[in-house]
Amino acid sequence: MVTSDDRKKLVDWCYGVVDHCQFSRETVASAMEMVDRFLSMPSNNSTDAARVCDEALRDQSKFQLLTIAALYSSVKVHERVALSSDLFSEICSRSYTAEEIEAMERILLNGLSWRCNAPTAHQVGLSILSLILPYVDIPEVTWGFLMDEMKYLTELAVQEYFFSTQRASTTALAAIFNVVNDTSTKERREAIGAFLRVIMECFDFDDSEQITAARRRLHFLAKPDTEEDEIIDDESLESLEEFVQTITASNSSSSHPKRGHEGHFCSERDELDHEQVVSPSSSLRNISCEKQDSSVHFC
Repeated sequence: MVTSDDRKKLVDWCYGVVDHCQFSRETVASAMEMVDRFLSMPSNNSTDAARVCDEALRDQSKFQLLTIAALYSSVKVHERVALSSDLFSEICSRSYTAEEIEAMERILLNGLSWRCNAPTAHQVGLSILSLILPYVDIPEVTWGFLMDEMKYLTELAVQEYFFSTQRASTTALAAIFNVVNDTSTKERREAIGAFLRVIMECFDFDDSEQITAARRRLHFLAKPDTEEDEIIDDESLESLEEFVQTITASNSSSSHPKRGHEGHFCSERDELDHEQVVSPSSSLRNISCEKQDSSVHFC
């Protein structure tokens, strides 16, 4: 039977391969996303795919071959230089032949209907930060640090089985909230957190409980020595749940139209003006309208 430890060891091996070849670790994230999606597909899919899916969940050797084939395919999709199946066979110490890797790749791609370029948590996280960037006055070096830390947390998430069951946007939001909480001043935490919660209202994200659970798991992965009662001990956990209630109360007492046409953020955040931060409700108002009209949502 394949365990979560088996998955972690394989992801570590994949990271070692791409690091040695100087490829992006996003290639591994994309490969594991394909593996997770393949193993989660309905059993009434193509005969070969259903058989391999069942075998890969029970047989460690089959799961390894599936992961190697996914990485082999992901390199061809995302990197400028492709590696031959013979070289991949050599990399895995001839445990599998080039023909076996190629055959497994065909089964994988057919099972996924050749949908092999889904957004990763890191890519979604960059999209979220790009919405905030124009409205928050933070030095460029700080933005670079936030993006690097977010990338590190999403790389850790690839190793963990828990995050294979979560949407990429949930992992991305959890990583961003944790990075902001751990590295920013109170004023910046509140400013960026304000925009993040407005974005959560503008798009179809998971609810606050799921994001909170993801935040706790990510925090423990990054800091395994942290005591259980110390994990994510800040006001933002409660505010995630209270935010929706605040918006509802604010909108019901206002003469403005409902969500999607006017700002969502309550006036209590006006005290952040001294940080040279534009009001989230006004600055993201147009984003809300445009995105809802075009039916755009995060994965």
